Amino acid sequence: MPGFEKQAAKVAAFIAKKGTPCDTAHTKFDERSNGEPFLKLPKEHIGGHDCIILTSGPGTYQMLGQLYIMLAYLVGRRAGRITIVTGYFPLSRSDKDEGADELALASHTTRMMVNASEGKLDRIIAADLHAPQVVMAGRMGLITEISLMRRLLTKILDSVGDLKLCLMFPDDGANKRFGGIVRDILIERGLSLPIVVIGKRRSDSHNVLIDSVFGDTEGLRGSTTVILDDETATMATQIATAHEIRHGFGVEHVWAATVHGVLCGPAPSRLAAGQPIERLYITDTIPVEDRHELKGLINDGRIVVAPWEDDLANIIFHHHWDQSIREIR
Repeated sequence: MPGFEKQAAKVAAFIAKKGTPCDTAHTKFDERSNGEPFLKLPKEHIGGHDCIILTSGPGTYQMLGQLYIMLAYLVGRRAGRITIVTGYFPLSRSDKDEGADELALASHTTRMMVNASEGKLDRIIAADLHAPQVVMAGRMGLITEISLMRRLLTKILDSVGDLKLCLMFPDDGANKRFGGIVRDILIERGLSLPIVVIGKRRSDSHNVLIDSVFGDTEGLRGSTTVILDDETATMATQIATAHEIRHGFGVEHVWAATVHGVLCGPAPSRLAAGQPIERLYITDTIPVEDRHELKGLINDGRIVVAPWEDDLANIIFHHHWDQSIREIR
């Protein structure tokens, strides 16, 4: 998909090193003079091939429209098998209806992908779903979730030095999703770090109320606390949490770490301010190389990127040979 060409080239090179030939098909989306979209995609590397679409949310009108056209083209070009690898699953941020006027869209998005492929879509692979129940949006085995928290936390631990570190989950959902992985990594590395969980009531996806903190709370004072979560959009939730723990628990420094760096709206300017969150760790499930608004933050070390191309190559390699990718979840 557009914007993923550099990532695709790196992944293809990784897979080729494993002895499996891997080509990249170059696509060209454009618009006609009347605004209607079209795609140029020749049959080379498509007909009879195991075709993987690399993409990621956010699920904008443009992203989804291009994805549906791409799926239809792969069917028309007689692809042997069709798979979508979407780092960030589109339209999955809301895992439930929002009040009386807004319905959750993940199941609709899944049906649209399947229908666009004339039912020939073999699999959707996504990283760290915001709502685990999204795997039930399609037929059995259609959606497979993998986790990149191991990749992200390893990047943090390798760069922390001698700082007094405390790990924090912003809600019980994050604790349930990542707690086991985090504790396994700490055991593997022989580390004993305090872990705390925020008790939080959320009325909708825009408003957050913090009501309690539990766990190893004595480890907060004087620490560099890292808030671990699956995604961040405007940074509002992380900033509200950071203010609370700095003022209420004597935390010295606050970092955040999220798998998906959506970073839209005021997020870049909030990070540039340097307070209350001094550093953000993300993966590049949403590619960052061509996001000009983030380049200064990356160069200054405000944003630290843990690339996932190695993981992506392994996922595609295992999928191609019909091997389980559970081991890299």
